[in-house]
Amino acid sequence: RDLEQYRTFNAQIVGVSVDPPEKNAQFCSSVGLDFFMLSDIGGAVSKLYGSALSIPGFGSFSNRQTYLIDPKGNIRWVFTDVESRIPTHSKEVLDKLAEL
Repeated sequence: RDLEQYRTFNAQIVGVSVDPPEKNAQFCSSVGLDFFMLSDIGGAVSKLYGSALSIPGFGSFSNRQTYLIDPKGNIRWVFTDVESRIPTHSKEVLDKLAEL
């Protein structure tokens, strides 16, 4: 959704999941995602970004968060409450991109 608007900002969207590549590929295909989905097997990246969750009996997960990272690699904005804001999240991200 809104991919053309992201392209006007020259933004690259990348998803990161602790799931294996095969599962990520199935997910992307089933929901029609048009961006990269990287596999963070073991959760090292998720831990570094503070989005790793470990639930006893269920395993490790990566909490859905959004990071705006500038071309120099600096984190400029973090959205931590993405799950409860899905209907408005894309607009919020686009508004922050417009501020950069």
